Amino acid sequence: MLTKPQAGWTDFSLEGTSVYGLSYLDDVGIEWVEQAIHGLETLCPFCVHGNLEPGRMLCVVSYWNCYIFYEHEGGPFKENKDKVLEHLSHTSMIDFCRYLYDDISENLEEWASFVAYDRENVDEKRQRLAQRLERL
Repeated sequence: MLTKPQAGWTDFSLEGTSVYGLSYLDDVGIEWVEQAIHGLETLCPFCVHGNLEPGRMLCVVSYWNCYIFYEHEGGPFKENKDKVLEHLSHTSMIDFCRYLYDDISENLEEWASFVAYDRENVDEKRQRLAQRLERL
């Protein structure tokens, strides 16, 4: 679902969707895990997002499906010109959370340094991320 972060970028895709290159402008690891925890604890659909530079990708994780939206950068959508709903993936909330857990756990060091600019911050962030993964 998420590739190993490299040079401030990671690729995101689900079965039946495109590949979205997400930049370091959003702290994907921490933010997505926190959203997943909230969704599972409340049993409510949740949304994760990422910056594509240009544009943004939003993924609404529901009980049985994930809905991926593309937001064009620089203004509102024009009727029938910009596609809003990009893809529907039959990935359940539980599967999404499992994929997220696996992908972040496998590359914990890289995710801890994804949006960290000093070593002390990376160590602290790695610990926070590991705690959240345990909770997830």
